[in-house]
Amino acid sequence: AFGGVGMACILFVDNCDRRGNERVFVSVMDSIGGTSVAKWGSHNGWHAASGVALGAGSGNDPSIAIPNKNQQPGTTWDMYGVKAAESLTTSAGAVGARLANRAGMGFATGKQSMIAPTPEMLRTYYRVVALLSGDLTSGVLGPFANRSQDDIALLNDYLTNAAGSAQPRGIFIQGDGFAQSEAQTGGIDPAHTAFMSQKLGLSLRNASYQSLSGNTNDCTDLITTNNITTNGDIYGVTNLCLWSNDLYQRNPGIAEAVEASFYENVGVNGPYVASVKKAAVPLRNWVALTDGWEIEHLFSRYCDTDNGRLAYYYNALNNVFGSICALTGTPTVTLDTPNNGHGAQFANFMKISNNLMKSGAAKVTFGLARSQDVQVKVFDVTGREVYTLANRAFQAGEHSLTWDGRDNSGSQVARGVYFARVITKDGNLNKAGKVIVLR
Repeated sequence: AFGGVGMACILFVDNCDRRGNERVFVSVMDSIGGTSVAKWGSHNGWHAASGVALGAGSGNDPSIAIPNKNQQPGTTWDMYGVKAAESLTTSAGAVGARLANRAGMGFATGKQSMIAPTPEMLRTYYRVVALLSGDLTSGVLGPFANRSQDDIALLNDYLTNAAGSAQPRGIFIQGDGFAQSEAQTGGIDPAHTAFMSQKLGLSLRNASYQSLSGNTNDCTDLITTNNITTNGDIYGVTNLCLWSNDLYQRNPGIAEAVEASFYENVGVNGPYVASVKKAAVPLRNWVALTDGWEIEHLFSRYCDTDNGRLAYYYNALNNVFGSICALTGTPTVTLDTPNNGHGAQFANFMKISNNLMKSGAAKVTFGLARSQDVQVKVFDVTGREVYTLANRAFQAGEHSLTWDGRDNSGSQVARGVYFARVITKDGNLNKAGKVIVLR
């Protein structure tokens, strides 16, 4: 009746309503072939062409309006939205709402949510659940004593119950506070930590990669293993103090659980597990991939473009879940990952490693799109030049220099905040990064 060809194989659960995950997920799926061109804009009535800036009132722009569809995209994915998911008191329609505890509901008796899928619906129609929890760090999955939902029970049934669609089924979870939330709720209800350890094959090591590693760069490397792609791709994840990327450790009791990616290995506490994949085995016949960052914060290496986000999703969906659910559309963009060291074109960038200097030296890494003269200098907070790392010509490509905390006279600088700045002759690269000397 709605012009579709049946149910899609992925159910995308937007568990971070009003915070932007839906917009980014839809743009990714439209770009990598997860949505047929004929279904662009079906779920919300608009589709922005490449290069169109979206802001307040964009939905009223007739140039991006998609009328007369009123349907799910249906090619590879359907969408289920949890309303006001970021609120502990006003959220509505959680995906496990049909399994709510109906006892003692008082005046709400008989008025429980019926928009959520039953266990039979979920495992009959879908092969993969993609649940994005954004930047939420609490209250992601029920059950709760004061909220009528049991998301854990629904997902447990979906992964393990053989009735319905063919097994194995898959679950793809992404969010920079998902494990933090489940570990916290697990202190009250062990079902939450059991779901992470037994179904996803992981536990929370730390709620903040930045605090444990000491890496305060705005962008950190995301280094993939062969479980995501055999190309050796390195992506970038933003690493600001406004949020905290979850750190995992795989559960050694689940033999098929493996590290799928790592954050940049700096400081003394590495390596830092960023995502865990659990393959299907006869005893535990489901596939899981859990990422400790938010979809909006994933980019190409050095966080210069969002092509890396497209490439990561394309690789993850094909290489982890491809045997369960294949992307059936045609990709509309190039899926290369810039700056990955595997034949991509050179680009201008700058980053600093070991920028919390308790020992050793800070490393300034920069890239040049073309050969030219470059100045690399260290300044104190007043703008006074402290040390010159380089003032010479460099070839196109990637270069690294180290600063051991000494000034131009060879003396150790005082503890405090300093800035390393890279300036190219043509002015196309003029960036500074913070170095905090603590020794």
